[in-house]
Order: sequence, then structure tokens, then C-alpha cells
Amino acid sequence: MCDYTQVHYKCSHLRYTVRAWCTRYQETQKRCQPNVVAIEYRLDENCGPSKMSSPSIA
Repeated sequence: MCDYTQVHYKCSHLRYTVRAWCTRYQETQKRCQPNVVAIEYRLDENCGPSKMSSPSIA
């Protein structure tokens, strides 16, 4: 199983980022069942670019 980090964001979304690919994935490029080995909280960040922000006016 590949090792993943579960990441919690301010916007309440979760993402899973790979910490290490397992040997099976390295050989076949087929993903296997994820193994969550760490939980990270990024409560000061949204998961992506905010669509609510307005462009700055000069």
C-alpha cells in the first residue's frame, strides 16, 4: 500500500497527498489501496485558488 497524508483545509475539504509510492505502484503504475500514515491541518489555507476573491484594482 502507498503511504498518504490526509490534509484538512480551512474550507473543510480534505486532500490526500502521497508520501511514498509502494513497490507495486513503481512497477505497474497502478494505484493500490491508500494507507494514511499522517494527518496534517492547514486551517489557514483553502484547498485551491479562491473563486470569491476579486482582482486588485490599480
